[in-house]
Amino acid sequence: MDLTSIPERGTLYALYLDKVKYEKYSRKELLEDKQLTEKLLELHLFNDTREYRYIKTRSGEIETLISDETVEHEDIYTEKIVTLGNKKEKPDKDSGLVEVVNYITYDENDLMRIENYRLKEVK
Repeated sequence: MDLTSIPERGTLYALYLDKVKYEKYSRKELLEDKQLTEKLLELHLFNDTREYRYIKTRSGEIETLISDETVEHEDIYTEKIVTLGNKKEKPDKDSGLVEVVNYITYDENDLMRIENYRLKEVK
């Protein structure tokens, strides 16, 4: 895992075998975190302009850096998702938002296809 190209500060969304983490991070803290990759399945590190994504698969690992400049697209569709805290079922004053940026292309029949997506911080 190459963390040298991740955003300096942003939001961490990590899926582990036994837990889920969603929190703010700094690159310096992550580089010092020895337990970051232990039982890790999927990692998203993002700010408002780009996302670093790491996914562990049966056949290896997928690592990519996603931004408006790195993904070919003809259109963008964004949606806001409410994030809830631990054991919460409904949004409240402490709930946050994350934006999903979908990169869209169209085929020769004008059928829409979502080529990729990235998570985006909402400030």
